[in-house]
Amino acid sequence: MDAILSWLFSSEEQELYILDCMAYFMDFMAACTFELPSLLLPLCLVLWTSSSKTSLLPNQLLIAMFLCHYVQRTLIYPFLIRGGKATPFASFALALVFCIYNGYMQVRYLSHYAEYPADWVTQPRFIIGSALWLVGWLMNIHSDHILRNLRKPGETGYKIPRGKGFLSARTHRSDVFSYLHGPVECGSCSPPQIA
Repeated sequence: MDAILSWLFSSEEQELYILDCMAYFMDFMAACTFELPSLLLPLCLVLWTSSSKTSLLPNQLLIAMFLCHYVQRTLIYPFLIRGGKATPFASFALALVFCIYNGYMQVRYLSHYAEYPADWVTQPRFIIGSALWLVGWLMNIHSDHILRNLRKPGETGYKIPRGKGFLSARTHRSDVFSYLHGPVECGSCSPPQIA
């Protein structure tokens, strides 16, 4: 085995560099992959199943909000991550299962069962709910930015944000804003709307 490794790598430093790149790539793939079902499954439901509900403007807007969140989490956020620690497999697997369930449940409900009148988008609860979603989404993006920039280049340890009104639970607050939009916009608390 030593002969094969010495043939592949000219030095231990080169091997460590390659291993580091491979670890970064695996973390990047984990970050992309576990959230990917929450983007792909809803797209498949909307594009490849027939439903008259997807032609309704309120349903289209709610699905667009959901997809917008997961485009950012799946296709943008992983490219912005710097360093960090490996994701444990159990966390990856649980997140993957959640994202499959969440993507299916939310968009299946909105594309096949939820029915709102066309003027729903002009009602105050829809406007307030949409504003809550937008505030939560922007807070989440901003919080991610702050958390990413806590570490200096080359650092891998965890950092706790301090000052500027930032609490370690800020991303959770932004998620609460994001998830409250459903019951406010839709006027009820059925499970798919609050999940």
